[in-house]
Amino acid sequence: MIVIAAATLLAAVTSWVINGWVLNFLGNRGIAFLTPLVEETAKTFWAILLKTSLVYTHIGFGLVEALVELKRRGVKGVWAACTAIIAHSLFGLLTVRVYSASNLLVALIVTYLVHTIWNWFIVYYSKQTRVT
Repeated sequence: MIVIAAATLLAAVTSWVINGWVLNFLGNRGIAFLTPLVEETAKTFWAILLKTSLVYTHIGFGLVEALVELKRRGVKGVWAACTAIIAHSLFGLLTVRVYSASNLLVALIVTYLVHTIWNWFIVYYSKQTRVT
């Protein structure tokens, strides 16, 4: 459990730092297309480096993201928090499934593409539902 927590926190910190730069320089386009690469690579890299569970590292990352959503938005962030846990758990399962059937690079590419589609949808949907 300690190693999973370490991989999760290292992936979260790595993603937090790099995604901060991405957001500053590329805005929503970066969130849609680059942050999935950063997050999937960070989660997978730290889990493999620390020889721990890929799935549980992804789930832990989703929990960290959920806590950030709740801290930032309070009750309004509950839906985002729940979807963060579910989405990152599914990304973890997908990574493991593809990795076991193929190789790590293919697993990262497939999961990156699925995560990118998800983020693009979220960015697009949030623009459509925003009240001005």
